[in-house]
Amino acid sequence: MSHAYFGRPQPGFTPGGAHVAVYLVPVFAGRLTVFDVTAPGVRGKWLPWTVMEYGANPYETAAALADDWCDGAISALEVADVLSFPFDADGWELALVYRAELTALPPGDANRRPVLFAPGEADAIGPFDPVDLLRWVERSPACDPGAARAGGEPLVF
Repeated sequence: MSHAYFGRPQPGFTPGGAHVAVYLVPVFAGRLTVFDVTAPGVRGKWLPWTVMEYGANPYETAAALADDWCDGAISALEVADVLSFPFDADGWELALVYRAELTALPPGDANRRPVLFAPGEADAIGPFDPVDLLRWVERSPACDPGAARAGGEPLVF
């Protein structure tokens, strides 16, 4: 049986290697916000993401993504999920997913334009299925105990 032992830091992806990625799920007015990217060599709808630098703090990495992609206009940044994906030729990705509550729609730039989905709608983006994206956007009371108490509903474990 193989285990997830990491070798020395590398400057890029290596076949059969592993990496830790941080993804940001921006939410504006209860709606999933993605970016239509038109940079050379990269096209399509994307969530902000990056591969963590060796020894970096995941929260700080997510906050830097929010600053860069969302102009820092966030009121809350929290861990939404941790997932594992196969990557390239026998590689592996550990994905740390953060939910970012936006206070304003990001301005975008020449290579990336924010796109709002309709309430309750999402497409598959990157490695994520729509059901996961919607779960992170909507944050059910089961995932947010404070919301269940505020609504007067009993908290059930």
